[in-house]
Amino acid sequence: MARGSTYQSVATGGVASARAAHPIENANVISRLFFAWATPLMAVGNARPLDPSDVWPLQVENQCSIVGRVFEPVYSQKHSILWTMASVFGWDLLWIFIMQVGKVLGSLYGPYVLQQIVLSMESQGGFDATYCFQLIGSLVVVQLVSALLSAHSDLQTQLVVVKVTSALQHLLFQKALRLDATSRRVKSTGEISNLFLSDIPYIVFVSTQGNQILILPVQIVLILWLLYTVIGWSSFVGAAVIVLTMGSNQVVSNVIQACFRTLMTQKDIRMKAINETFTAIQVIKLNAWEEKFAAKLAIERKTELKLVWRSFCLVTVSTALTYLGPTLVTIVSFAAYTLLQHATLPASTLFTALSYFNMLRQPFSLLAMITSNCMQALVSMQRVNEFLELSETNATSGGVLTPATTPKDQLQDYALYNVAVAIENARFGWDADINKPLLNDVNLTIKRGEFVVVHGSVGEGKSSLCAALLGEMHKFQGSIFVGGRVAYYSQQAWIQNMTIRENILFGHPYDRVKYNNVLAA
Repeated sequence: MARGSTYQSVATGGVASARAAHPIENANVISRLFFAWATPLMAVGNARPLDPSDVWPLQVENQCSIVGRVFEPVYSQKHSILWTMASVFGWDLLWIFIMQVGKVLGSLYGPYVLQQIVLSMESQGGFDATYCFQLIGSLVVVQLVSALLSAHSDLQTQLVVVKVTSALQHLLFQKALRLDATSRRVKSTGEISNLFLSDIPYIVFVSTQGNQILILPVQIVLILWLLYTVIGWSSFVGAAVIVLTMGSNQVVSNVIQACFRTLMTQKDIRMKAINETFTAIQVIKLNAWEEKFAAKLAIERKTELKLVWRSFCLVTVSTALTYLGPTLVTIVSFAAYTLLQHATLPASTLFTALSYFNMLRQPFSLLAMITSNCMQALVSMQRVNEFLELSETNATSGGVLTPATTPKDQLQDYALYNVAVAIENARFGWDADINKPLLNDVNLTIKRGEFVVVHGSVGEGKSSLCAALLGEMHKFQGSIFVGGRVAYYSQQAWIQNMTIRENILFGHPYDRVKYNNVLAA
């Protein structure tokens, strides 16, 4: 528990080196139940700003490499983001669903206690203090359990967010590295960036809040049933208003989904234009074309802003219907109760019914928002699925032989003549169409230790030849052999948004001698 805990940083050196696990892994049941394992870190954060070295290491099952290793093969079988998430994270989501249902049931107990206390005060026999104190005590216990369920469901939800985000980013990064030339022409860099920036957040949202689509209608039905026990069939009049409101909201949600799909397409167009502009920025500056390209980008942005404004207007209509619903339900139900049922409204009935009506506001407001976001998430899933189904480079299309895959007799011949790279009677093309080769009858032999320069005019296939050696072109005939590891620096540099030193190190530890040699080279 927290009393015996001592905080240890994960920074190298000192006592931290002896601690390589997340504290929850060694926490007992009580510590897990009341989050006592987090108290030492909270104490440090309360005393001073936290440093990155203060934060505990990720649990193994939450690390991107582990999550991606589990998620990728399942997607290869199902070819659906939705079903893959259900398969990989289904048990986690089910446990979250159960805890959230328990939290909802606990929230319904409060109005019942209120009704019983007011009825006791209205009764002719006098106020039963013992019974009321028992109700209040049970309410405290129920609220405590509900609070624990809420906290644990929130924690598990955030863990699912981490896992789903890591899995999707891992999947998209791996796919982006394996795209062949045909697919790279289909999807620009800007469109791929949009998948990370715009689509993944919506998919993550539906993975954690999608279960509310099931919980909220059940919660609404339960509240209406409890209302029926209080005000009779007048609650069904309120239910009719709810159905009309939800139907109107569904129509608006469908329009929002169509508008969102158009908006995402326009975002891709704008990002593509921005990427093309930055790619050719030197040419644009040299020819003083800034105003022309700025006007082009402004047109695309203006079109996107019109769609954004339309989306906000539709969301405003949906929100208005959402907040108007509970108010209409209250007015119509009480009107039917007093005018049609000719019943009076005692304090117990009035306060209890108002409590249940107030409880209708949250599920109503959340249902519209979650439904809208789920519609948008389905569009995002479709876009991500389309990207993941694009063709990619593989051993069949590139056909590069290595010492491990080369026939033994042929490998002995290469070793005899000290051959490091060999291309024999090969035809290559960027497209999969065999009738459109780019390089024909290529024969090339490079021995170990040789320094080879490939020269020629622009567009004669120098970069394509290097791409063929990497297996990034389609091989229609012949063979390619590369007898070792390859280091390749292309004309399209891949620069990270980091310092020059961090780009050179590329995640490796700093070695001063090696680093200086790289700078000198």
